[in-house]
Amino acid sequence: MSRLARVLPAPLRCPLSGALVAAAALCTVAWCVVIGAGWGPPRLAGWTVAAPSAWLTAAYCWRVAGSSGQAPVGRRFWRLVAASIGLQGVASLLSVRDDLLYAATDVTPVTAGTVSVHLAGVATLLWALLRLPARAAVSRIERRRFLIDALIVVLTVGMFAWRLSFGRFDSWNDTRGTLTVLAVVLLAFVAVFTFVRLALVGVGGVDRGALYLLASAVGVSAALGAASPVLTPALGLPSAAVTIPVVSAGLVLAARRQSRAGCPPARGARRGRRFSYLPYAAVAALDALLLWAARRFDDPDDALLAAAVVTLTALVVYRQITALRDNARLLARVDATVRQLRDAQAQLSHQATHDALTGLANRRLLETRMAEALRDAVPCSMVLIDLDDFKAVNDRLGHVIGDQLLVAVAERLRGCVRPEDTVARLGGDEFAILLAAQTVTAGTSVLDRIGQALSMPVRIDGYDLLVRCSTGIADVEPGLDSTEVLRRADLAMYAAKEAGKGQYASYHPDLDERAHYDAQLGAELRLAMERGEFRLLFQPVVRLPDRHPVGAEALVRWDHPSRGVVSPDEFIPAAERTGLIVPLGAWVLQEACRTAADWLHGHGATGPWTVSVNISARQLREAHFSRRVSAALAASRLPAERLMIELTETAVFDSRAAAQTLREIADLGVAIALDDFGTGHSSLGLLRNIPVSVLKVDKSFIDHITESPAEATIATAVVSLANGLDLGVVAEGVESAAQARQLHLMGYQLSQGYHFARPMAPERVRDLLVALDGRPAADGPLLERQ
Repeated sequence: MSRLARVLPAPLRCPLSGALVAAAALCTVAWCVVIGAGWGPPRLAGWTVAAPSAWLTAAYCWRVAGSSGQAPVGRRFWRLVAASIGLQGVASLLSVRDDLLYAATDVTPVTAGTVSVHLAGVATLLWALLRLPARAAVSRIERRRFLIDALIVVLTVGMFAWRLSFGRFDSWNDTRGTLTVLAVVLLAFVAVFTFVRLALVGVGGVDRGALYLLASAVGVSAALGAASPVLTPALGLPSAAVTIPVVSAGLVLAARRQSRAGCPPARGARRGRRFSYLPYAAVAALDALLLWAARRFDDPDDALLAAAVVTLTALVVYRQITALRDNARLLARVDATVRQLRDAQAQLSHQATHDALTGLANRRLLETRMAEALRDAVPCSMVLIDLDDFKAVNDRLGHVIGDQLLVAVAERLRGCVRPEDTVARLGGDEFAILLAAQTVTAGTSVLDRIGQALSMPVRIDGYDLLVRCSTGIADVEPGLDSTEVLRRADLAMYAAKEAGKGQYASYHPDLDERAHYDAQLGAELRLAMERGEFRLLFQPVVRLPDRHPVGAEALVRWDHPSRGVVSPDEFIPAAERTGLIVPLGAWVLQEACRTAADWLHGHGATGPWTVSVNISARQLREAHFSRRVSAALAASRLPAERLMIELTETAVFDSRAAAQTLREIADLGVAIALDDFGTGHSSLGLLRNIPVSVLKVDKSFIDHITESPAEATIATAVVSLANGLDLGVVAEGVESAAQARQLHLMGYQLSQGYHFARPMAPERVRDLLVALDGRPAADGPLLERQ
């Protein structure tokens, strides 16, 4: 920007508006010189200012209409304004033609064409104002009320104009006076109409201040036109030559104001109901005019009648205003009640679609948005999240802490997604996220962010709570419904749980087959429990090197009526997924304790010292599981030291709740064994955090100890670790005498495997106990295979 542009006022920086103002200033100076010198101005001099100013103004208004910041309503309005003032410029040229044609006469007549163009310009401006929308939606009754109020004001202004101007000068009777009367009436109507509309209903799409400037310019022009009988002889100019530059200057200011204001809303919020004093002020003004005119009445009765009419009108107006005020107060109360009802309705609607605790969307809103995505065929993905070990938080710390944890998790989930995504709480510790316009492939990055966000401890009431979640994700495909999408995400989530805590998995069709198999097998498992199709086998744990039994591990078998004996590797995972592992595990625990109590009472010290029962992670998460163990011991009258609980490292890794449950079980006197040691998470800190009594080394470390020095080194390291921590150690899966001798040389004192005995029925265990009375130790199985 140049130095001159910085110095100039803002309206002059635009070339068009600056040229217009400069031309007007130059013409004004020239005109003052001519009048001051006493020279009679030529008849055509006035039109040399009117036409250029009108066309420059039209060009500027058109430019404002085409600017990028204007709304469609504003563009249309300012283009019509440009057309209106442009027509006035054309009318100025026609007036020049009239003056040239009738230069020899004293009075120049105005042709029909000139009058038509002048009136067309004013009519175009009026049409532009009529096309403007109201600030808020207007009913038919409100539109009718506005027209009546506007008519009252316009009639009042017209009466004042007639009384004070039109009716007082004879010059209005010539042809040019007729044109001036028509132009003044239309200009006055436009000005009054604009002010009335702004005051009563307002307009949208055009700046309010710009409209006030426009109305003011038109009003001043109308006033100048009304005063033309006085000004025209003094200035020696036609009235239109004066009014057109005035209107042009006002329009430039109005257009400049519009260009600065930008794009106001076409329709705003509806303001409270209120009435305007403008029509009543117009009536009062007309009454004052009547009283002023009554002074000249010749008959006193006419003056008295006028005074009575004025008084009666004032009383009626006062009564009307009082009634309107009362109605306004009543309507204000009604509006307040309606707003309260709407707020209550909005609150109820929000409560119906949102979770009360977390403020997230609920299942209803989630399914609605999912249905919209399916209807519009928008590619989306559904994420289902289940918090691991949340039940333990409620059980250990209470529901208040649990609720605060859910709120904190909800906030973190919100921070991991975009505004267009939907985060919902389905109930309990289960959350869902609808990822808009993202497939499973793109959604995995969101799952990574969720995992990172939830991995940070949550500080609640002095507790640092670790949150981990199992997450499943599935595509929202066309042709599916919301129930099917959630089912697929649920399958993926349970697949993630099986893979370990804190994992996520994507849906694939194989999960449907497994779910169908699990459902069928689960139904059969329920029937099997009712029919008593399960039985326990026991595999002895022996002492090295004499192979004397010191315990036995309880193993469940299913005698299916049509499938035969079903392997535990087949039905245990299904029981885990369907939740049937809990009642099945409870039966195994009770039956093992009862059988061990029978051995103890029947054989005394020659019976196995302990019976081992495998416990799943699902059982360990159950509330008050330690009470179940205590109840089983009490019902069977088995001493607690004769029971050992076996569980894998994965079941207790990074789970404070599981560790607490194991401590409660250990306090009963029950031994705790880590099964398949070395194949899970194998954290040495785990041995410090839970009350482990025995380590059971997995078979995979035993298979090659006689052949692989590396495997032998690992097995030796485990037994050294156990001895250092004062823990018992059992080698599992021993299948040969060479393995048994090698284990004994390494320092192992307990072992278990097919080399010593296969899993056997309780009756065969009793036979083994009888057969071993007084029998010397020897290599080979404890019982010959049958």
